[in-house]
Amino acid sequence: MQKNKNRAHPSPLSTPIFLTLLILSLLLSACAVDPIWEEGQTLSEVSATELDQAKALAASGRSAQAAERYLALAAESEPPARAQLRLKAARVLLAAGDTGAARKALAAIRQSELSAAQRELLLLTEADLELLEGRPREAIARLERVRHRALPDALRLQYYGTLASAERLLDHPVAAARALDMIDTLLEQPQARLVNQVSLLSTLSQTAPARLDTLAREGKSRMRGWVEVLRLSERWGNDAFALAREYRAWRAAHAKHPALPELATAYVNQLASGYARDDVLTVLLPRGGRFAGAATAVRNGIEAARAADASGRRPALRFVNSTDPGAVRRLHARAAKGGADYVIGPLQKASVDALSRAGRLSVPTLALNETTHREGHASGLYQFSLSPDDEAAEVAHKARAAGLRRALVLRPEGRWGERLARAFIHQWQGLGGILVAERTVDASNATYARQVTELTENTAADLVFLIATPDLARLVNPLINKASGGRLPVLATSHVYSGGFERVRDRDLVGLYFVDIPWMLGVGGQGPLSRYRMMAGLDNTPDPLARLYAMGIDAYRLAPRMEALARHPGSLYPGQTGGLSVDASGQIRRRLSLARFTVDGPRPVEVEALRAAR
Repeated sequence: MQKNKNRAHPSPLSTPIFLTLLILSLLLSACAVDPIWEEGQTLSEVSATELDQAKALAASGRSAQAAERYLALAAESEPPARAQLRLKAARVLLAAGDTGAARKALAAIRQSELSAAQRELLLLTEADLELLEGRPREAIARLERVRHRALPDALRLQYYGTLASAERLLDHPVAAARALDMIDTLLEQPQARLVNQVSLLSTLSQTAPARLDTLAREGKSRMRGWVEVLRLSERWGNDAFALAREYRAWRAAHAKHPALPELATAYVNQLASGYARDDVLTVLLPRGGRFAGAATAVRNGIEAARAADASGRRPALRFVNSTDPGAVRRLHARAAKGGADYVIGPLQKASVDALSRAGRLSVPTLALNETTHREGHASGLYQFSLSPDDEAAEVAHKARAAGLRRALVLRPEGRWGERLARAFIHQWQGLGGILVAERTVDASNATYARQVTELTENTAADLVFLIATPDLARLVNPLINKASGGRLPVLATSHVYSGGFERVRDRDLVGLYFVDIPWMLGVGGQGPLSRYRMMAGLDNTPDPLARLYAMGIDAYRLAPRMEALARHPGSLYPGQTGGLSVDASGQIRRRLSLARFTVDGPRPVEVEALRAAR
């Protein structure tokens, strides 16, 4: 049975999808949405017993059944209750990640039956749907139609939380930070404000240094202040006494700025434990089979993160062999009964599938893979993976954020190349991009060089998405550059970077852009958990499992934070595997770093570099 503790974590806020919605029936006004009736009055003619049953189903993780109950009640109800119930069904389905069913529920709502409040709520729900399906531009388009200044504060929090998430997906960290700044004006509880302000600084930390310089000089006073706090924290973060002294002096000189007294220390300490004293962390990892090597790398990362945890609240670690997917639910139940406060794992997809069907997990659980199905999953289950599909989608995000619009996709034969191409194209077209062509490249064919040249020398594309291993990239990248006269930026996933770089061998990679986790690129210095330190100075050595060390570090740090991330709108955690957030379905979303191969190896760059490359 899970222990009941008084934890020191900040009180998490509600995320846009997980908000317990204040569904209001309104008196119409020419200039405002006036919250007069709460949901109880809107649904006063609906059976309270039936509503309680639907609510209980949703709370127990049976989202599909809860939605069915709401929709059945809607079919028997009159306006405004009918639309209200369909909106509730859609929200439950979105929380479970079932976007298809949620879209169907929303499509059944008649605009003519909506009150003013329900129209606003429908737009907010549609925005969350677009966001969950990876279309942040469409989400923002929905939000632009919302009269957000007239919303009650609870829904304004939802509005700005969705906006922050959408802007972050578009690689607009400053715009996301502005949305979080607006959230700060709406919050009252100091702990909730502190969580939000730390997230704001974390978001700004993803901004290019030159852009931060501009904000520090020319930004409005509030935003300029956030930048100054960020830089002060980064400069003095290794000296707690100096940090406290410098931050007190800054606050004295900026008494009107809303930065809380604890902010600088809280931001610096965000990478500390997050655990409560005497917590137990159970880790489900296989010890045998084909995943054993990956499991060892993840375990090493977890143990390294715990060793570097200077908070004084390190959890007790219990590693459990989860090689058999058929036993994972029993092992999880045993861990919960044995006092686990958090569970990390399992690693295999089959095991995650089994656990996802458990209904409701009594212990917050961070799976290290994704389920193979999109329907509802167990409550309390969060999914964290280094999915290559996500990398391909991230390339699409980076390219669209840079203003690129017409893509040529080059890939190798086989399922791997086809899978990444599908992921990129789906995201690319969802973001409004145009697919000029998709072609396969077979380097064993004597005509491949001529084929690549013909495809790229007169193409209408403004970028090439190259799906390749390092060997194939070395062959194809110089051909594209020569044929296009260097005008076509070439983007790839992290598969082009083995982790090592040699000037002679890799000279043909120079100029190639790719996405990767910050840890692989040396972002964040050379601290005890940096790649340089963990690889004992061999950080320029190829290692196919290297990224899994970083995954273990983040898993250790995410476990006590994942519920807060899920409930706090627009929140971001700066992890080793990327800027981390939690979406409505419990998926850990990663914002990867963009890098470019130079003659000295890969170097992080900002999206603006892609614009300059055209």
